[in-house]
Amino acid sequence: MTESKRLPVSMAVITIAAVVIALAGIKQMSGILAPTLLALFMVILFRPLAVALERRGWPKAVTMIITLVLVYGVLIGMGLAVYLSITQFAATLIDNPDKFNDLIASGTQLLAQLGIQSPDISSVTSLVSPSRIASVATSLVSASAAVAGALALIFALAFFMAMDAVNFSGRLRIVTRFRPDMAKALVGLGKSTRSYFAVAATFGGIVAVVDWILLTIVGVPDAWLWAILAFVTNFIPNIGFLIGVIPPAILALLTIDWQAALIVFLGYCVINVIIQVLIQPRVVGDTVQLNTTLTFLALIVWTFVLGGLGAILAIPMTLLVRALFIDSRAEHRWVRVLFSSADGPKPKNVTPPASTAKPTGPAASSSAQEQPPTPAVP
Repeated sequence: MTESKRLPVSMAVITIAAVVIALAGIKQMSGILAPTLLALFMVILFRPLAVALERRGWPKAVTMIITLVLVYGVLIGMGLAVYLSITQFAATLIDNPDKFNDLIASGTQLLAQLGIQSPDISSVTSLVSPSRIASVATSLVSASAAVAGALALIFALAFFMAMDAVNFSGRLRIVTRFRPDMAKALVGLGKSTRSYFAVAATFGGIVAVVDWILLTIVGVPDAWLWAILAFVTNFIPNIGFLIGVIPPAILALLTIDWQAALIVFLGYCVINVIIQVLIQPRVVGDTVQLNTTLTFLALIVWTFVLGGLGAILAIPMTLLVRALFIDSRAEHRWVRVLFSSADGPKPKNVTPPASTAKPTGPAASSSAQEQPPTPAVP
């Protein structure tokens, strides 16, 4: 009895230690793994289109080229949007140093009236000085060489993955013969990944249009650019809009007035909190069966482990882990139900397990009356 109680505890400790070691190893190799995973999920995203074209008689080489064009187009478009946002933001800060200094002076005076000591004010103003912010933005722009290198790696990986994906359906049929649960889990991973990106893109488009209307009405320069940035940051779960609101709010403060900046900030909060924080996580949870708590924890963990790309890959990575370690093993599928949204997936044609020993005669009727009915598996 003592050994049977110790075994689950020891297995839990070993499992936790293994997870920590694995995450530490992934973090050390994040520079390679993050681009690899991004390329993998991009190929998964567009693979059904290639399959549909192949069924219509299109050559596999042509479908592979179409997949690569779509993958490269999405990556270049998102990277270019972020690059233009950073450069435009830095240029506006550099072009308006006097107004920025006036705002800092007004803020310093207000803090002094509230009783905050001068050394504390100096430390704060040194962090938000225009030269400091402009230098940070400039350093981000100067890192474009490293970003270009990462994109080159992603492009190369996507090319080879698209080539291998041409014959993936045949290999998957072979896997189904030996490991049907694993094959089913991989198919489910593809469907869940595409469903997540479809939901995120749909809500990102809605957020981008509404934000563009708001910024245009207020008169913020380059409203279209910040709308595209809002679309890109929508792929960061829960907190992406906080990243997207900073540039247009500061630009409204510098180029218009503080009332315009307040309208932009409050407008983003209302629009994005309703759409991205309240509605979208619920739809994502119902689509891929992940609750909001697990989604937020996934964002923190994968951003810490994989860096900036981990924020975008948080949900797909969680789906990948679930497919490999939970969906592929029948005895672990209760974990999926535990962390699903709402009541989890509904059971389908569940048959209660048969009893190993069935009483006969009068004992059967008495035991049937005494024993409660077997509950349905969730």
